[in-house]
Amino acid sequence: MSQRSPTLATSDAIPAPPARWRLRLLGAVELLDHQQHPQRLPTRAATLLLARLAMAPQRQHPREELVELLWPGVDNETGRNRLRQALSVLRSLLEPNQPLPVDAPASTGAATRPATAGGPPPAVLHADRRAVWLANHAVACDVAAFEQAQAQGRSDECLRLYQGELLPGHFDEWVLEQRAHLAARAEALALRQPPANATPGPTPAPPSPSEARLPRYLTRLIGFEAAGAALAAAVAPQRLVVLRGPGGAGKTRLAVEVARALAERAQGQMGQALPTAVAFDLVAFVPLASCSNRQQMLDTVLHTLQQASAADANAATQQVVRSLAGRRVLLVLDNFEQLVEAGRQDLARWLSDLPDLHLLVTSRRVLGLDGETEQVLPALPLPQPGASLAEDAMNPALALFVDRARAARADFQLGPNNHAQVAELVRALHGLPLAIELAAARLRSLGLNDLLSMLLASTAHPCGQALTLLVRSGNRAPDDARHASMLQVLQWSWQQLSGAEQTFLAGLAACEGGAALALLSHLCMTGAADPSLAQAALLADALVAASVAYTSTDAQGNHRFAVFEPMRELVFMQLGAPGVAILRARHSQAVAAWAVEQGERAALPAVRSEWANLLRALATGAPLAPPGAEPVADANAETQANAEQAINTALSLRQALEDLLLPPSALDHLRAAANAAPAHRTGWVQALLAVHSFEGGQRQAAAQHAAAALAAPTPAPEQAHVLRCVARVRMRLGDELAPVLALADQAIALARQHGQMVELCSALTTHGVLLLRRDHDRQADLQRAQQLLALWRQHGPPERVAAGLLGVALSLGFLHRVPEQLVLLDEARALATQRGQQRLLAFTTSVTGYALADLRRYAESAVCYRQCLQMTWDSASWREWFYALWNLPRTLAHLRQPEPAAQLMGFAQAFYAQRFGQLGAEDLPEARRTRRLVVAQMGAERTAQLWNQGAQLPMADAMRLALNQVPPA
Repeated sequence: MSQRSPTLATSDAIPAPPARWRLRLLGAVELLDHQQHPQRLPTRAATLLLARLAMAPQRQHPREELVELLWPGVDNETGRNRLRQALSVLRSLLEPNQPLPVDAPASTGAATRPATAGGPPPAVLHADRRAVWLANHAVACDVAAFEQAQAQGRSDECLRLYQGELLPGHFDEWVLEQRAHLAARAEALALRQPPANATPGPTPAPPSPSEARLPRYLTRLIGFEAAGAALAAAVAPQRLVVLRGPGGAGKTRLAVEVARALAERAQGQMGQALPTAVAFDLVAFVPLASCSNRQQMLDTVLHTLQQASAADANAATQQVVRSLAGRRVLLVLDNFEQLVEAGRQDLARWLSDLPDLHLLVTSRRVLGLDGETEQVLPALPLPQPGASLAEDAMNPALALFVDRARAARADFQLGPNNHAQVAELVRALHGLPLAIELAAARLRSLGLNDLLSMLLASTAHPCGQALTLLVRSGNRAPDDARHASMLQVLQWSWQQLSGAEQTFLAGLAACEGGAALALLSHLCMTGAADPSLAQAALLADALVAASVAYTSTDAQGNHRFAVFEPMRELVFMQLGAPGVAILRARHSQAVAAWAVEQGERAALPAVRSEWANLLRALATGAPLAPPGAEPVADANAETQANAEQAINTALSLRQALEDLLLPPSALDHLRAAANAAPAHRTGWVQALLAVHSFEGGQRQAAAQHAAAALAAPTPAPEQAHVLRCVARVRMRLGDELAPVLALADQAIALARQHGQMVELCSALTTHGVLLLRRDHDRQADLQRAQQLLALWRQHGPPERVAAGLLGVALSLGFLHRVPEQLVLLDEARALATQRGQQRLLAFTTSVTGYALADLRRYAESAVCYRQCLQMTWDSASWREWFYALWNLPRTLAHLRQPEPAAQLMGFAQAFYAQRFGQLGAEDLPEARRTRRLVVAQMGAERTAQLWNQGAQLPMADAMRLALNQVPPA
């Protein structure tokens, strides 16, 4: 049978008819029907509307007032519509069998007529065109009962009714005002002393043994509902549960609250939310933070159990067994990580000798005992960037910050002007409850913007001092000393690691966004030893077991290890600037070794997963000169070696870098490497810079790098690659065909001479495109593409097979053999998806859209272009993005959307000219054909006007315009 909510009892002093509904708003939000069955309030608006009405049940609430409270800032019509919807939702919940028009005229009196015998029950909600109100005694609300009891001087009943803050989880301005008002009144009542001549009341009963040994907290537990339910569900059936998590994650608090809930359930005070398999007659909390050896641990356990200390450790553990024999006991052993080696055998013996003993152990390390059930306590979920105020208000990490901030500064409120800053701040604190609490306490003296800027400025640089901000002021009890600051919390975890684990943790901290085992195996090498995946796996597992690192799966499905961000900052603080520089160099060497191991046939998903580490290694090996510094004419040996290492790292991944574009910052570092490296190592990197500069829209830089690549003394094995890349760039820059063809011919000859089949196929591909531009022989082009595809299938790598399929498909399209073309495009898309070739996948999707338009399947064509636009925008692949924009207008024109078609074509033409230069001869007919279609629909003058307007559009506006015209897939 459901229990009656203790907060909703009506006053005995004023009799009233029984309420049809009971609404609890203090400490929780709960709606009970007349049989005490809980009912779910379906929407936020319905919840707040009912709360506002029930808190003042005798008042008629003007509609305009309710609109402004629930949806501040909306226009009148929108607000009234939303109010009608919320009223409809409430009516369907509160009056399921009695429909009534929401906007009944005020003068009809229909809303107040009594129910007839055997008819429907009387209405709960009343509304006319002016106001909304509740029927008398229809909804009993604890807030209204609290205010009535206070008005009548019944302080004891007020304190019984006030079981927590108003509408927890809601942060609307009016809610915050009422919350503060009620909290202040409750606090004043609690502090009021009885008169000196008052008759003493009965002495309260002493706390039960279950409750006497559990700490009590003055703050609310926020954000741990799911974790608490999971922990309670584990403790009941399992006899050894280890609650593991990083320092500051809230393990102790959660363990205590779950233990208290289990103890209260044993006394018949709990509902049905927790498992009922075990009812403990003793729940005891054992604080072990100050214990460093077995004897201290055993003495603390005996003290908690109110037993005298024993002569030695063996006698003490026997005494624990004797004192607990025959009882159903839950022991909470808090902060056990430093006692794992010394004390776990005692735990094993107690569990063996005491069949009714359950242990809940909080620890940053696993115990390694048989039957151990591990519960990992994650950080609080973080608010998403760009979320609305309503979404942020429901986020646990943000709610915790707001709650603790208001404890430090009563006037702090979450609102439209600060919710973005608060969200960014809790993201910077990585969802760790202790860090959030300590930061919120800083608002006592710092402004929100000042605190945020200090944290971000600190965490953005190695050896930052963000941790020094997160310190609790005032005196702390001895058991809490480690939690007085995040720095102490993290140093404690660091001290529990072995020397090898600390070294490996430092290496992992140098990895941007973590790393997979293949890279970590190079970080844990010592001397000339070979990289060991097994050794890396053991050390990484030890760090995860010690709660200083965690595992994740990236977008490519790769398993990765990473350091918790505050621990990473501690590592940098421990090492200092010189140590961090050495660590960065070690990381750069490991990435270089990993790149060599991956080789030319590196899988794209693996390279993409370590992309951040690759960019960090390039930056370390080839640092940029300070602004305004003169170029170094003769770099020293160490600088040359580092630059050559950066070049070799990129050279090892040359095939992957055919598909993945380096960002401008990485290109800057490679330019620095080219300037510092020996002359014979610069030809290849200049060719790479030429290709990536062109793809990034830097035409002038691409031309300069292409010239530098030809001028550099390049070793014979790399000459074919350099010549082919230069020919590719100069072709796209619009240089004369004859000299560019000569470069491609040289590349083909050199690749054949050195037996470089992959390079030969790539050079033949460039050569074929040049011949097509010169001869326009579509049939010959198809034959060359088919021969190339056969070579790719024979020699690989698999990534190039997809490019070969696309080449044949393009040739079929030129010959108007579209059905055959679509078959190959589907195969190319499937292979590109399988191999993680995002740029090729995007371009193949765009070509598929063009082929579908050739078949007059314009709606499907538009969907393909939308997909391509989104993929290329997200990856900053601007040439592929351009082709989607270039081809989309023809489809839009056929879909009778000539205005956006003209604007987008004008933008695309100007964009390519600015970024990449002249369009190829095969592209120009597309512009003429689209323009004819648009002119036929809206005339030449309007077409020219919109075409010119499009040429002036910013990129983001062009993207929005394109996506707004295309329905999602």
